[in-house]
Amino acid sequence: MDFTNNNGTAVAGRVTANRDLVTVDSYFRWVAEGKVFEAGQSLQSTGLDSQGETALTPDDVKASFALVAPQSSNKIIVPILFKAMFEGDGGAAPDSWLIFTRAAPSMGVTLAVTGTAVNAQNCLYASSPVKASPAASVIKGVATTFLVTVSALDTANDCVLYHMALMADAFATTAGLGVGLMGSYQQCNFLKEGLPRFMTNGAAMIYYVSAATSDAVFHPYIQWAELDPADVV
Repeated sequence: MDFTNNNGTAVAGRVTANRDLVTVDSYFRWVAEGKVFEAGQSLQSTGLDSQGETALTPDDVKASFALVAPQSSNKIIVPILFKAMFEGDGGAAPDSWLIFTRAAPSMGVTLAVTGTAVNAQNCLYASSPVKASPAASVIKGVATTFLVTVSALDTANDCVLYHMALMADAFATTAGLGVGLMGSYQQCNFLKEGLPRFMTNGAAMIYYVSAATSDAVFHPYIQWAELDPADVV
């Protein structure tokens, strides 16, 4: 049986001395085929703000960061990794939620997620194959206003995957301990924790952060794959 390389040319499959087919982990294959993307902030960027309020309700329309699948595309968006790296906790340990919403056809209404676009890039640092542009949208809140607006979301249309609290700033960034101590960032490894999340037709991953007094400040980073239906058959 013939296989195709990254340029679409038919090639023989690799086999061992015992004629067993040599396969490659799906994640590495996605990267080699130019289907994995990343987005975050540069060293010079100002961190994003949380909500400076005392409580966060699960159906709150105000968020801080989001990854949104395209509305009119057959692309399957698969989140791989998300990190929120905090500079400060805003005076008290921030409370955060990471949720996934249903696709628009399942919700019966189109979810609207608006904010400031984050530049994304292909994770394949090579000239061949031709690197695709991302179809998914990465959205952040503008510094000092934090706001990512989410409309048409209610408690029947989302699923909480993570509810996390950050170690207080007094422990994480003072007393000579410095940043980087366990608790000063939050990380979600989606491909290592149960089944992958497949996002299509306007479905979104949305990250909320709330601090009790002043805003907490964080830097986001995210990786995701954009697959065609044939990639997951």
